[in-house]
Amino acid sequence: MKLHFGDKAFYKTLWMVAAPLVLQQLITTSVQLVDNVMVGKLGEQAIASVSVVNQLYFIVILITFGALGGAGIFSAQFFGSKDYDKLKQTFRFKLIIGLSIALIFFIVFSLFGRSLIMLFTQNEVTIDLALTYLSYARWSAFPWIISVAIANTFRETGVTKPLLIISIIAILTNTLLNYILIFGHLGAPRLGVEGAAIATLVSRIVEFLLVLILLERKGKIFNSKITQLFHIEPKLFSSIVVMALPLLLNELFWSSGQTVFLHAYSTRGDQALAAMNITSAISQLVFVTFGAIATAVAVLVGNTLGRNELDQARENSKKLITTAVMVAIVAGLVLFILSFFILNIYDVEDVTKNIAQFNIRINALFIPVFSFNVTMYFTLRAGGDTRSTFMMDAGYMWVIPVPIALLLAYLTSLPVTLMFLIVQSLDIPKMAFGLSRYRKEHWVRNLAIEQQKEAI
Repeated sequence: MKLHFGDKAFYKTLWMVAAPLVLQQLITTSVQLVDNVMVGKLGEQAIASVSVVNQLYFIVILITFGALGGAGIFSAQFFGSKDYDKLKQTFRFKLIIGLSIALIFFIVFSLFGRSLIMLFTQNEVTIDLALTYLSYARWSAFPWIISVAIANTFRETGVTKPLLIISIIAILTNTLLNYILIFGHLGAPRLGVEGAAIATLVSRIVEFLLVLILLERKGKIFNSKITQLFHIEPKLFSSIVVMALPLLLNELFWSSGQTVFLHAYSTRGDQALAAMNITSAISQLVFVTFGAIATAVAVLVGNTLGRNELDQARENSKKLITTAVMVAIVAGLVLFILSFFILNIYDVEDVTKNIAQFNIRINALFIPVFSFNVTMYFTLRAGGDTRSTFMMDAGYMWVIPVPIALLLAYLTSLPVTLMFLIVQSLDIPKMAFGLSRYRKEHWVRNLAIEQQKEAI
């Protein structure tokens, strides 16, 4: 039992690392839920339009995390080994790749926005609203991605509390502007969906400026001058690319798979589309634990591997798996209880509420499964076993759940609730596959030492 449960020092470290992030994401998610409700008051077409754009933006978010995650593996280990010069180089890589991603998607959304939106709905009102929202959302990728590159590096070096404060300021800005611009309060024009888009863009810019101030004040161990942006050792650059490419492809295929799921559900109409948006917004109240898992693994496994404490990394990973599943059971219970009354905050039809309620309860039931798989994924990633992460995540998704979702959408008349249940249950077989890759221990590697050997 001791292998799966830590001592007081372990849980104290875990609490110090994870608690600020959980609180930050919980506040963010709660405010996003309020924003979601505000948009919902404009009607189901409005909430469906925002849902479509958010799903497209979701691809940008996950590809960014995948690309930056490759460098993040090195960041955690270089920090653990106190190799600050290479830590700075990994940060430069993040900025370069992040800005490249933002530019690519800005062009894609500008040229093909309407075509992408029409993959989910043929309703002209919904399409027009989505295009209005996207016209602002495409710009927000630039400040957001730079903020993520900086914030992730802070987290990988164990700094989380200042990010909580910045996040609170940014989301309060977003909420206040939503209230003013969506409904036309305090003398502002009533802009509806356009107001929500403007509020999001402004809050991203505020977050970006605050993160820059934090970088200047507390990020000296990894901060870099603009003139040195492209100063990265060729061997390190290639190593990061080799590490990041599978992660980037994984996130690309995984987020695309999630988009296919939404497309499959959207075949059941705008009510189903709105219900999926509501399901996601409410489920995120407990899914915030996934971000904590990622950060905890980076510090308690990634940093430990970087110090060449391989046995300690093994022990920490086992304890994190147990902790993650136990926390998920409690979180699932909370989500199930919330499903009885939280939907009353939405002004949508009863059919939409019933669909969302059923789906929320399904998520509550399966969150321990999701949590186990998330812990497996980030543990494999911490040691650079990106081949296994790709096979376990995106590879599995496109071989099994995606084809099944499309078959259910086009070859059956099943309601969206049963489609959702079947798709979510397919995470159970993935547990066995992830565990088998974990036990092979290809992830138990000190990448910092390997880099030093290659440099000799």
